[in-house]
Amino acid sequence: MRIRSAAAAAVLVMGASLLGAPQAVAVDDAVALTATFNDPAGSPAQQDAIRNQLISLINRTPAGAEINGSVYLFTDGGVSGALVAAKQRGVKVKLVVDGDAVADVDANGKATGSEYSMLAAATGLGTDRTADSWVLACPANRGCVGNRALGGSGDTGAINHNKFFLFSKAGSTDDVVFQTSANLTTSQRRNLFNNAVTIPDAGSGLYASYRAYWQDLVSSGSSGPGLATYYKTQDAGAYKTYFFPRQEKAGATFDNDPGTDTVVSLLNNVDCAGGATRIRIGMYAFTRVQIADKLVALKRAGCGVELLHDGEDGHLGSAVRASIAGNLTYAARCAGTAVDGSGASRSIGIHSKYLLIEGTYLGGANRKLVFTGSHNYTFPNLRANDETLLKIDNAAVYDAFRANFESIRSGPHCAAW
Repeated sequence: MRIRSAAAAAVLVMGASLLGAPQAVAVDDAVALTATFNDPAGSPAQQDAIRNQLISLINRTPAGAEINGSVYLFTDGGVSGALVAAKQRGVKVKLVVDGDAVADVDANGKATGSEYSMLAAATGLGTDRTADSWVLACPANRGCVGNRALGGSGDTGAINHNKFFLFSKAGSTDDVVFQTSANLTTSQRRNLFNNAVTIPDAGSGLYASYRAYWQDLVSSGSSGPGLATYYKTQDAGAYKTYFFPRQEKAGATFDNDPGTDTVVSLLNNVDCAGGATRIRIGMYAFTRVQIADKLVALKRAGCGVELLHDGEDGHLGSAVRASIAGNLTYAARCAGTAVDGSGASRSIGIHSKYLLIEGTYLGGANRKLVFTGSHNYTFPNLRANDETLLKIDNAAVYDAFRANFESIRSGPHCAAW
């Protein structure tokens, strides 16, 4: 993997390295602000970089501290084993998973690989929420908060699509947030590019924002009918959280109200005057044409706009494709192949979910912003699901994400169109 700076190399290749030059672990085991990226076509360590960063945080959580998590799918035995070991040494481990993560076999009788049964057992975390540790599954066919079905072919209702963990203490650092785009599955490590951030709260209020949302997931997921809309935002120092689902205004339909599309609203804050502003997007699923139309408008206004999207059929909507075709600075379909040591080939795509803005934003010049989380650019992600979008206003984090974007862009797994 070729990148442009030693600092970026530490972040991209090592995955869990601290931002800046590689450092030895401090004597007091402090957790630093970290951007982590996997390389699904790389070495085992590069494939597992995000998962290993999460396991490292779990392993560094001391007795008496608490881990809170909310995840969609969970088939990773390494992570589940680390969580159970944490419980056994006196950590309080409380985990929320989507209902889709529960079944041991699917509708066709095929094993899912789910870790839920192991976690729910008394020898795992258990399910007794009066205990110090437990796992909670959201109700079937809805999220823990979101309960809306948008209708249409294949819509099975809302899901808890979140992918975050909270640590009241990790190493010597209090209140740490771990947010990733990756589900806890083997295919996410081995077949798809993903991203993650590890953020010490450091007085920002970010941990408290996530913790309040996590508690709402627990409260709503354990009782009550759920909600058609939940949308909450909170500024937290250099960060801002956006929690979904967000409902359209009265009289509109879920797919025709760009005024309540959070990503469109963020892009409305971009100023392209002078031609110096750059927008870079790495996205798994992109079907909201209003976002596409806004990106085209920004390109015409003088911004540079680049997109890396996943190449699986249906992940780029037909209306989106028609809108952006020939109208962005650069667009690439990520659907390459990699060959394992055994000679077996597999598809390589992108599952990351990030928007990078470099330039003028809300009237301020020379901004470097990252928006990431679990949020795909689809209507279920906006209107139905339990989802998180996180704004990060930090130049070092931005530079790491930009280096990741450029590395994927220039690699063999994405082709311009």
